[in-house]
Amino acid sequence: MCFRNFDNSAMLESIVGKLVMNMYLVLFTVLPICYAFNPVNFYAIMPNMRTLEKTVKNSLLNNKYLLENTSKDRVILKRKFHIDFHFKMLPNNSPGEILDTFCESIFPKHTNAILYLKANRGKIIQSSRDVIMDIAKNVGYPVISWDPEFPGALQQDEDSMVLQLAPTIYHQCQCMLAMLQRYNWTDFAIVTTTTVQHLEFVNSVNTLVKLHNSRPGITRVTRMTILSTIIVDMDSNDDDEKQIELMKKEIQRKNTKENRVFLLHTKPLQAKNLLDAAEELGLTGEKFIWILTSLSVGMIRKGRRTSHSYPIGTIGINYYKDMGENEADAAATSLKIWAKALINIAGHLDKYNMSPRLSCNSTQNDTWRDGRALYTRMKAVHNLDNTTVVRFSRNGVNELVKLKLLNVQYLNSGRTWNEVGEWIPFTKNRRSEMIIQMKEVVWPGGKTKPPKGKPEKRHFKIVTLKEDPYVMYRDPDKVTGKCGHHSVPCRLVYNPAEHENDSTLVNNTVLRCCTGLCIDLLEILSERMNFDYELYEVPDQTWGLPDQRTGQWNGLIKQVMTHRADMIMTSLKITPKRNEFIDFSVPFLETGISIVVSIRKGAISPTAFLEPYDYPSWCLILVFSVHATGASIFIYEWLSPRGLDQGRTSLREHRFSLFRSLWLIWAMLFGASVSTDTPRGVSSRFLANVWALFALVFLASYTANLAAFMITKDEYYNLSGIKDLRLKHPYSHSPPFRFATVPNGSTEENLRQNHGEMFAYMRQFNQSTVDGALKSLKDGKIHAFIYDATPLEYHVGNDNDCELTTVGDWYAMTGYGVGFPRGSTWVEEVDQIILKLQKSGEMERLRKFWLAGACHRRKQKRGQSSHNIGILNFTSAFIFLAGGMLVGVILLIAEHLYFKFGRSCLRKYDKNGCCALVSLSMGQSLTFEQSVIEAIDMHKRHRCKDPLCETQLWKVRHELDLSKFTIEKLKDQLQSFGIKPLEGNLFRHKKKQALEQNPNPKPNGYPRCNRSEGNEEEHRVCTESQSKERLLQDSECTSTSPYLDDPSLTRWSKRSLRRSPSYTNAIAIEPPEKGDSSGVIQRHINKVRCHDGKYYVGVSNDNPAEGYDMTHYVE
Repeated sequence: MCFRNFDNSAMLESIVGKLVMNMYLVLFTVLPICYAFNPVNFYAIMPNMRTLEKTVKNSLLNNKYLLENTSKDRVILKRKFHIDFHFKMLPNNSPGEILDTFCESIFPKHTNAILYLKANRGKIIQSSRDVIMDIAKNVGYPVISWDPEFPGALQQDEDSMVLQLAPTIYHQCQCMLAMLQRYNWTDFAIVTTTTVQHLEFVNSVNTLVKLHNSRPGITRVTRMTILSTIIVDMDSNDDDEKQIELMKKEIQRKNTKENRVFLLHTKPLQAKNLLDAAEELGLTGEKFIWILTSLSVGMIRKGRRTSHSYPIGTIGINYYKDMGENEADAAATSLKIWAKALINIAGHLDKYNMSPRLSCNSTQNDTWRDGRALYTRMKAVHNLDNTTVVRFSRNGVNELVKLKLLNVQYLNSGRTWNEVGEWIPFTKNRRSEMIIQMKEVVWPGGKTKPPKGKPEKRHFKIVTLKEDPYVMYRDPDKVTGKCGHHSVPCRLVYNPAEHENDSTLVNNTVLRCCTGLCIDLLEILSERMNFDYELYEVPDQTWGLPDQRTGQWNGLIKQVMTHRADMIMTSLKITPKRNEFIDFSVPFLETGISIVVSIRKGAISPTAFLEPYDYPSWCLILVFSVHATGASIFIYEWLSPRGLDQGRTSLREHRFSLFRSLWLIWAMLFGASVSTDTPRGVSSRFLANVWALFALVFLASYTANLAAFMITKDEYYNLSGIKDLRLKHPYSHSPPFRFATVPNGSTEENLRQNHGEMFAYMRQFNQSTVDGALKSLKDGKIHAFIYDATPLEYHVGNDNDCELTTVGDWYAMTGYGVGFPRGSTWVEEVDQIILKLQKSGEMERLRKFWLAGACHRRKQKRGQSSHNIGILNFTSAFIFLAGGMLVGVILLIAEHLYFKFGRSCLRKYDKNGCCALVSLSMGQSLTFEQSVIEAIDMHKRHRCKDPLCETQLWKVRHELDLSKFTIEKLKDQLQSFGIKPLEGNLFRHKKKQALEQNPNPKPNGYPRCNRSEGNEEEHRVCTESQSKERLLQDSECTSTSPYLDDPSLTRWSKRSLRRSPSYTNAIAIEPPEKGDSSGVIQRHINKVRCHDGKYYVGVSNDNPAEGYDMTHYVE
């Protein structure tokens, strides 16, 4: 099989002999070349076109031979692949034929790329192309296409596997726009019929224009504009005369802008009929240029004349070569691209399979997955050789194509298409760009220079009327006699009082300068529509109203109705009545009816100091908040243990009351430096601090807003609008309310139709001009002036003394428009320009420039600071104050819990008085002195009020008196014993001396029963009999006791005679005789008892707590 391409057996025998003679050559040279590991096939398909079959086959064979004999590519291709190609002509172009071709030829031959060539047009050819593309896409085959009608130039299909080599309609549109840029034809029209690719032609031109205008550096001069898009919907079965009549009507209807440049795309026969219709309309003369696509040019044969329907100077676009040559070149280029991609992928055959094995008999959905890799490398190919360059876009369309430019010229007594230029790629610095190269061209009318491509300037007569700031009159420069910036010359009606001896007086008009917003708009329209104009003032100087009897219009409306003017340019309001007789453009500015009044200076309001807050806010702050907070502070202080403690605290000690609480609140609110009494309780102090913060916020906001109200108030008639009672019933006002407008305008017409009574009343006060009406308004001759809203806003903003203001809402909203005679062809063009100005913000810029005024800013500043502060604006402060009251309740409860439970616990740990460092009141509450003071205070203040309590209190006082009497008696008994009791505390300075005299004092109560055993002493408690015996022997109970005999000890200790709870059980001890102290003790020995380490006299052991303590305490 590897030798099947050799011609005969003789050559085979020669090669075998050479293999035997030279094994080295056989092993390392011949076998690698002959044995192909990857058979690949390039398959070309072409619809039925027998005249081109031989040309295409020869091109494929020649280029295959060149590839195999190129030394550089031969080694790679022959070592890695076995290359072959096949060519198939589709006789019937049917889907079944195409499917058989894939099953019987393409799949079995290991095809991995398909070339599709299309040389003619038609629906059958188009359907066969779609079938081939769909099958190739489904099985994963990359396709190289030569199809001038390829529809994917504008599509961004990332999954596409088609490479397009032929120049499409998109490329021809690119060439057309390159022609327009070359000759500065920026305004043009699109003309087509409902034929092949007419929508793609329109979309391509629009896309390219948008792309051109979006580039940086594009100015208004170089910006392209599509003036009209004319699509003639026609039936191809109609005869020529019917088609021409239909085309004439469609062109007349849509070609309203005097186009000079036309881009035409249609079939050849329809192109001839359309050009005949254009000739009848006068659109094929020397001022007009037509540029045709290749479809409109049709088949061109050398030496043959073209139709007389094509005007001299027409430009046509055609393919670079004749029919057949383009397809042959495409086949050769495709084979080179395919071979280049195989060379690039040869080093990666371990990853990719370049020999697909597909079959129509397979039960599975076979797809060649590696076809995408081959397609990617084919799309990356560029610069095949010195004569062939390609560059594919993201969607696989070749960007570097070749087209030639044709020109209809008159040669040899006839019209022929001659080549005058080409659109080809130009490579510089390894970068290729498309350029146009032109030769001598015969332009329309046989001229040697191209037409301007723009309509000559038209001349319009434009009528206007003064209306500040839309149209204002100015005098020319006295030196130059010319108008300055933002102004144009205009002729005004002669007025002897103003224009006497004027040198420019002609036909009862004088030359002046007009300026304003409408003049700026007129200049924009003049530049973009390319027209000159003559601007003049309406002779009767009125806006225009119909006569009530005859119905005849006057003023501006009459000028355009009688065709004396082509356009109205001023602040002309669009009304339904006017719109019945003239045409209006779209509104360029909104307006309505408004009312202006005069401002009268007044005095400062006597209640200005109250105006920062509204009356509900004042009531809530000064009535509710002050008294509620003051009462809350007093209640918290009354309930606080540290405060008034529910009346237990003496008013001499803590001076605080409800009125003193309110005095504190008022003093804190206004920051007065007066003497106040402060609360002691934690909760009341906290609430006082909250009120202080509330007062700070109140004073800050009040002071900040007070300055805005302590100014002179402007007084004026604040009308609510056109339906205000003072306008509907003027005699209800004293004196009667006077208002006016300017007659013969839209405002007067509106009032006449909708408010008849107002119209009848105001006629006696109407003013001739706006300036005169504003002067009468300031002088008090009228009270209000009703007119157009935007002029009034201008006058209000630019008044010298800012003594005017508009009141009420706008009424009868409408807009200003440009007026035209009925049926004018310029309305649509003006509408488009105005809409573009509004979209770009240019109209808003003009409005701000001309309607701005200094008085508007002053009015805004006054309005921004004149609003009262309501309750809602102060809500946060009230919420803060209410929250403080709630927190005060919580603190009051916590304070009570502290005094009832927490103080006793805290006192155990506060040994060093640390709490006093944190809070003096807390530290004071923890001391013993404070407890005594509280007990005494409680005893003083808590008195019984019922009889039972008073009886018990009397009994206790009686017992106290008896106790005092007993104490005095006991003192006398002590003195009878020679003991003089001291008043006050024990003598602590004798403690050390007593200890020195008796270093081992015996314990109180029963004496010790000591028994010495060795060096240890046993201690135990004696029985009662032992205690008696021991007491007689004990020195403490005799005269030898150091506590009794020591003259320095003049009294017993602090508790030497502690009173018994019952003074009736006490036994007095008679004074002993001198030196017979033991006898005294002996007499009372039966009445001495010992309990808890102490001696008791005159009691029994059964109740030792009764009696007197005879023990000695030494401190």
